[in-house]
Amino acid sequence: MKKFLKIIKITFISLLSIVLLFVAYLYISNKLFLESKNDDNISYLSKNNVEISGSINEKLFDANFYKSQVFLLGEIHGYADNQTIDQEMFLFLNKKLGIKYYIAEMDSLTAKKLNSFLLETQKNNTILKEVVESIKKRIPQQSSQELFDKWNSIYDYNQNLADSLKITVIGIDKNFDDESKGSRDEAMVSNFKNSIKKRHLENEKFYGLFGYFHTLQKKTESGRVTFAEGLKNSGVKVTSFVSYTIDSEMYLPKNPQFPTPEGEKIDWVNADGPLMLVKGINDLKELSKPESITLFKLNSKNSPYFKSQNLISVKSRAFGENIVPLKDAPATDYFQYVFLLRNSKSLSKLK
Repeated sequence: MKKFLKIIKITFISLLSIVLLFVAYLYISNKLFLESKNDDNISYLSKNNVEISGSINEKLFDANFYKSQVFLLGEIHGYADNQTIDQEMFLFLNKKLGIKYYIAEMDSLTAKKLNSFLLETQKNNTILKEVVESIKKRIPQQSSQELFDKWNSIYDYNQNLADSLKITVIGIDKNFDDESKGSRDEAMVSNFKNSIKKRHLENEKFYGLFGYFHTLQKKTESGRVTFAEGLKNSGVKVTSFVSYTIDSEMYLPKNPQFPTPEGEKIDWVNADGPLMLVKGINDLKELSKPESITLFKLNSKNSPYFKSQNLISVKSRAFGENIVPLKDAPATDYFQYVFLLRNSKSLSKLK
């Protein structure tokens, strides 16, 4: 018996040691990847950031910014504040540049239904709920009450616009019955070009919210062409914003692939770990406050991000894949602005 208990004790201690070593490895590995705060980066970013409170502040936008034809916001799905900045960015660009075409990561049939909702003289929430439910088929983490509320608010805004200025949604994702070969991103580029040609919109500007990867303007080591890169290769001037989170909750609706928390939300997938890591995020964290949304510009004169891969190097230990930039490709080749969301709530199930 004593010998058996000794074996149990040794086994327990061995297993505990392995667990502790693994935790220590993760902690040290994470710290090394994230990097300590960089004084040069912080000095630059301190002059090139603005806190977003209620509406978009245009302090960081110069004449060259407004020359873009397509403006893209890239999100990691599941965070409520992304719906807030999406609405605010679109309405800002509508007021500033008259942008009325919202390109969306949805198929043309869903977009058609959303447009019918926006053009109804009497608000029909049944149609909008159908739109939100249909989005669940492709992006379950985006189908939410907050998505519903955003388009409800845009409907109200749209009612006060002249008929010639009404907002139109263009769905450029693959239809579910589309069996053509090629990636979704390639289909998006093709559908976008076809929509412009069909509607004679060559002189128009566009804005849209997409998943993070689609808005990167250059290939990563994965080799896959993104939507934004496809546009740039076609001669379209694109500006990309991406969104990262700190101390925030992600909506994780129930699904058959893996266990889901009872509350359908998790708080351990943020830019500073433990399961997602964005190199250099501590510099942005240093210059932002809890419970805030801060916008950072990366491509001002003498920016260190013209030579750095910070903020584009992303390690994922659970969800998604690592983002490894091409050798010698700096962050500004991929995107020009970063929103940092701190203490964002998760999206919630449609009521």
